Amino acid sequence: MAWSLALSPAPALGTSTHQPQEASVPNPMPATSLVGTAYRDFADRERSNWLQTGPRPLRTILWYPRTEETTPETENTTSCPKPRTGDTPPAGSTDKRPLVLISHGSGSRARDMDWLGHALAARGIIAAAVEHNGSEEEELRSKPTPSDHFSWERARDLSVVLDRLLDDPEFGRIIDCERIGAAGFSLGGTTVLRVAGARLDLAYLQRNAPAVPAFLAPAIKRLLQLPQVNDAARLSQQRAEQSYRDQRIRGVFALAPAMGFGFTKEGLSDIGVPVEIVVGDIDPVAPPAGNARHFARNVRGARYIELPGERGHFSPATPERERAAELEEVATVAGTFFEGIFRD
Repeated sequence: MAWSLALSPAPALGTSTHQPQEASVPNPMPATSLVGTAYRDFADRERSNWLQTGPRPLRTILWYPRTEETTPETENTTSCPKPRTGDTPPAGSTDKRPLVLISHGSGSRARDMDWLGHALAARGIIAAAVEHNGSEEEELRSKPTPSDHFSWERARDLSVVLDRLLDDPEFGRIIDCERIGAAGFSLGGTTVLRVAGARLDLAYLQRNAPAVPAFLAPAIKRLLQLPQVNDAARLSQQRAEQSYRDQRIRGVFALAPAMGFGFTKEGLSDIGVPVEIVVGDIDPVAPPAGNARHFARNVRGARYIELPGERGHFSPATPERERAAELEEVATVAGTFFEGIFRD
């Protein structure tokens, strides 16, 4: 295994010989719905947490369209508590809604994707951001965390959460099974490409991965040795090159996808759903060359947008107002993409 981390210094957003389609940026659409927030404590009992003390936790934040009569939106918190009264759609609601699963970036949390989840819900789409990393205790207090290093587990996370949501007594009845998508930022962008069919090639990754920064070298060495002492990590490593394609996913939106150096042209050939890839032209962490452009060139029919700015991987010098404006534009692009594929 080689270094496979996409480090995010700020809250995370989120090549076939086929030429990527250049796509224009649409005009922003006004919000059309009020938005509610709900929380779920899901888990995957077929996979262990890293401490091997219980199932893999999959805490999830949901943003959903609500009416004036629905209980007001609950405030986002630093963790996902158990569901509370009033956090779910009204019992009488029968309207079927599209669903978009959201994958956060490396070292980030589900709550950091509020900018996208809220914007999608305002367009009438249920958005569900999955907590890939769990707590520090669940992550062996390792920096970088095992979940991010064993990044293929993230794709499985999305599929398991989708299973749970379809079985959920509140949300299952209003999710339209024919309109399900996925969106992610950075390592989350790579994650959603994997649920669309991308397959990692470890040998290719080892040959092409950039040199490990000196400050990360000790942590990376420990993680490379983890499968020798941790059964959860040993079993996880055996799953690295599997396909995690979920045929229920009808389209994916990837903002600044990372780890392009781990995916061959052949490994991207199984993607057959609409894909839109967006990146900032001066992204300081996952630069377009070798990442977003590599994916766009090799994913058949991918639409590619390169916007001015950093777009999620923000350097410390970028003002908050500029960050917000950049993310608002990305949310508009994502919302228009999903409206288009859900309408077709």
